[in-house]
Amino acid sequence: MKKTAIVVSALAMLVLVILVAPAVWAKTLKCDQTIYYNDYGVPGPHPYHTAETGYWMGTITGALTGTVYFWELTPEPYLVGNVMHFSEDFYIDFGDGWVSGYDKGIWNFATFKFRATGWVTDTSANYAYLLGNKFHEEGITSSPNVLPITGTGTCFIGP
Repeated sequence: MKKTAIVVSALAMLVLVILVAPAVWAKTLKCDQTIYYNDYGVPGPHPYHTAETGYWMGTITGALTGTVYFWELTPEPYLVGNVMHFSEDFYIDFGDGWVSGYDKGIWNFATFKFRATGWVTDTSANYAYLLGNKFHEEGITSSPNVLPITGTGTCFIGP
């Protein structure tokens, strides 16, 4: 009878650890970002992004720290009223590794506010735990009528 109680207790503890562990491991990593859009005249870190492709580049700080890049994808962005709908690739270089993926978002030209959500689709080995996580960003930019366009905001990678 005692052995049965011990086995049942041990199994109950194991089930509890298995159910709680993903919640502990699944952590949202928050960051602040400052980005710039300009005609840099040099390619970004992805081989399929050429010097002729304009892109956003900047820094992120917080739980994630590094250099971030965004490239618009086809189909081309389109306007509905004052709101541009876009899709883009992103790449974040942490210095000791990287993540990349895509997002889709909107940029409101009446307020200059933007937001986008997507997914981490590739990583270096040491950031493989972020693969499949959501990527989200939102913020505000300067007027898009003058280069460089600047933007500030927040971002996160998490479940």
